[in-house]
Amino acid sequence: MRGIRFLPQLLCAVLAGLILSCSDSSEPDAGDSKDPAQLNIIRLADTSPPLLNAVDSFYAVRGEDREVRIFFADVEGGEGEEYLRLRINARSLLARPDGTPFQEGDSVLVHVQVVDPTQLLFDLQPTGLRFSTADPAELKIHYDHANDDFNDDGRVDQEDDSIETTLGIWRQENPGDPFVRLGSAVVEDLKEIDGDLQGFSRYALAY
Repeated sequence: MRGIRFLPQLLCAVLAGLILSCSDSSEPDAGDSKDPAQLNIIRLADTSPPLLNAVDSFYAVRGEDREVRIFFADVEGGEGEEYLRLRINARSLLARPDGTPFQEGDSVLVHVQVVDPTQLLFDLQPTGLRFSTADPAELKIHYDHANDDFNDDGRVDQEDDSIETTLGIWRQENPGDPFVRLGSAVVEDLKEIDGDLQGFSRYALAY
């Protein structure tokens, strides 16, 4: 009976651990925006491997699941660890940049570009492409090769651990515009962040 009595407490402890390891910021604060000079974009570590495909493209098709992935190169110059994944589901495509709705079987050429190989900053085109709110596009960013000195003060400490819990995906409509924080979830144990996209523009992993 003693083991049964303490089972609820054990389950609560396990759930608490899971919550701490995955910080969910799916509801951004109203007005949570920053000028480009104020945003702290996460940088890759100097020891990170080079990118295999800093630019890539694919055709998204209404009615089909499609995705593109950006990789780091392995030691032999081939496909290494995943860096970014953009997934557009079968029902994600809503309207073209000119407002024309997508019909079943319609397609659009999607471009993904790493803007700066030293930063987690990406450009997704075509700008103005719209996705369904019920089935948005999905962006996954891995930051296990990021510089863990997030505040760039010359040391990795508890302050950097605290900053990690505040990381998010930020959107910039056009170069020079303010960045706006999107709803996203940081999975610290896996060093990844996931977010849903309603459209295309520039995106950064930042705080």
